[in-house]
Amino acid sequence: MLNDADIEFMNATRKEVVEKRQTLITIAYTGAGTVDEFTGEVTGGAEISRDVMSVVTEISSSAGTGTERLVISGIAVEKGDVWLSISFDLISDISALITRLRYDGEWYTVLASDKKGIGAINRVEILGRLTV
Repeated sequence: MLNDADIEFMNATRKEVVEKRQTLITIAYTGAGTVDEFTGEVTGGAEISRDVMSVVTEISSSAGTGTERLVISGIAVEKGDVWLSISFDLISDISALITRLRYDGEWYTVLASDKKGIGAINRVEILGRLTV
């Protein structure tokens, strides 16, 4: 059975494992706008960006994953997609709001975002598709 010391050890170990594998990326989300008092519609929210470190995996083919088709959160992964793993501590306040990300000079649309971790959330994994 996991105890608190095990969870702390896994979090510390993960930080060491990903330290030299991370790349600086930009995530973007829509900030708070104005809520119309009659319709409840939110308008005027400006896009806000934040630079964070992430482990990035470029998907070169679905066959390279060891399966004929890889599905993440019900979405089929395609060649050219990126799969990111971002420390939850860096984006805990906005993890559900992220809509776009910039990696290697290109903007990607977020297709899926899942909180991950054993015993405690320690990362968010995001599937992004190149914005055309």
